Amino acid sequence: MPSQNELWYAARMTRVVYRPPRLLETFGETVVQYYVLSEVPDVDEKVRMRRGVVRSARPRVITPHYFLHEALDNFGEDARRYFGDVLNRKDSMRIVQYGLRFEKEEHNEELLGGMVDDIAEQVAKDAQDNLRELRGVMVGPDPFWEVSLLVFLNELVNRSGPRNARELAARGLLDLEGGVPWAVRNEIRDDFAAVDSRDKAEALGKKLRDYGVFDEYEDRFFDLYQKYR
Repeated sequence: MPSQNELWYAARMTRVVYRPPRLLETFGETVVQYYVLSEVPDVDEKVRMRRGVVRSARPRVITPHYFLHEALDNFGEDARRYFGDVLNRKDSMRIVQYGLRFEKEEHNEELLGGMVDDIAEQVAKDAQDNLRELRGVMVGPDPFWEVSLLVFLNELVNRSGPRNARELAARGLLDLEGGVPWAVRNEIRDDFAAVDSRDKAEALGKKLRDYGVFDEYEDRFFDLYQKYR
């Protein structure tokens, strides 16, 4: 298992070659296409290109507890450890506040001949010529390509965050009550109202625990749960 120093070194060695001008949507899904290029270790002029799609669901205001435990679907353990460390840094707090959820889909890999910088430049040019799609191009260490992808996503969230926050705040969704954002309370209120079966009650209980607010809603939850036992 790689050390934290190795993961942070991989992040430091990541170079974002192309940043899309578009930002993440505040009230809808965003599709992000990524291209991660890496020199193949111990092989001259061979480049591994990984490409795929990351979907950013409609931004949700969530608790830090939920993000750390649930919001990074399908990423490997190394990437999750790196990102868990990132969450403790000041410059990434907006991710916790604005709750952008990423779901990494299956990716494709191919080996290309040539120099990594030349190939990355061409891929970046293709991305720039197609501004209808939100694409990102980065170069990073081959064993830790997911860390490189998360470096890019973290940067994209940071750039998108101010606009997302303004639009969420305009609807009062970032206001706090008892330390819990109104957006979270609204979501939980709707979930309570929608419970009409044991399965939905179980799902609500899990959500309350995932959000770290079960104690606050415990009495109300068990009153409801008794109806569907």
